Amino acid sequence: MKRITFLLASVFCLFVQAQKEVSLTIDLKGGLTAKDTLTLSWGAINKSMNPLILQHAALDVSPIVLPLTEPRLIIVGLKGYVGGYELIAQPGEKIVMTGRIRKDELKKVSEVIFSRMHVKGAARQNEYQTIIKEYQEFTDSLDTEVFNEYKDVQRLIENAKKNKDEQAIADMYQTLHGQSYIDRVMNTFQERQDYMKHIVAAHNDSYMGPLLLLRFAGRLDKEDRPLYNRMSDEAKISYYGREVEDEVYPPTLVGDMVPTLPLTDINGKEVLLKQNKSAYTLIDFWASWCSPCRKEIPNLKRLYQKYHKAGLEIVSISADQNVEDWKDALAEEQTPWLNFIDKNRQAVSEFKVQYIPSIFIADSEGKIIAEKLRGKDLADYLENLFK
Repeated sequence: MKRITFLLASVFCLFVQAQKEVSLTIDLKGGLTAKDTLTLSWGAINKSMNPLILQHAALDVSPIVLPLTEPRLIIVGLKGYVGGYELIAQPGEKIVMTGRIRKDELKKVSEVIFSRMHVKGAARQNEYQTIIKEYQEFTDSLDTEVFNEYKDVQRLIENAKKNKDEQAIADMYQTLHGQSYIDRVMNTFQERQDYMKHIVAAHNDSYMGPLLLLRFAGRLDKEDRPLYNRMSDEAKISYYGREVEDEVYPPTLVGDMVPTLPLTDINGKEVLLKQNKSAYTLIDFWASWCSPCRKEIPNLKRLYQKYHKAGLEIVSISADQNVEDWKDALAEEQTPWLNFIDKNRQAVSEFKVQYIPSIFIADSEGKIIAEKLRGKDLADYLENLFK
């Protein structure tokens, strides 16, 4: 009874939070122009949706109002540049962020650097920044130790890669010194994991615990269940707690019917995703901005060419929110199958898509028979299916 009361109280708190907004004022100095655009994106998120919240003129210092129902991590960036500044925002806060911004365009990929940042009004910003800084200092110290101890090995690997001499790397790994290097790297990885788990466990009584787990670990699996299981009820029902649960205890649609959903084709016409009469239908969730999705397309083309006449149909559903970006990507990829865009994200929600690319296979009756396949696993599955 006590647990039920707590959960009801927590749900009520979430409802109250839903009535609040966040006001964010960003005033950055530096080499910004009237053409520069700031981007606000969700952080520590693995779901297959475009992480962009909105875009804002870089020189405009008027408040940005965001509807926020729960505490969230927001990444402030600059359009066309990699890099960003992490900001923790909670419903009802009035946040003012000031600092300097510098563009580094000398690297292969243009980068934006935030410095002298000062944030007012964000209650947990300093706490979050301290945690991130301590973790980064710990991992940097490990990397420095490995580099100082194995400079010769790393130089050999670097030179061999430049010369495309894979045999030299293989030979080095066979030496006692090479084996020692491998063992040291593996031990370093375990030390990182242990330190990360220690930090998460120290904050598992609120949303900060699952947020930090997603921030540090990225993609999660069943091996991370013990960390999730030790979290408090408050942490588990938070936005990030629900994200973690979906990854460590992933829902499955195998055995369910393909939902009938409204989608939009390249001509802007709304159509319904429904049962396909082909022997098998491969439903591919992707987006123009998703690099792994784009890398999977050549594999899908090979499989389509091999099995289409035998009864394979492919339906690609884009999670793009910018229609022009989607159309540009289609023009580049020239995929010969059906293509739609999920403008209201209803398909992403109904299919419980956690990340992209995300592929489902349905039979002629519309029943989902496989999911979460890609690359060689997908090719092997279809080969057995069409034997």
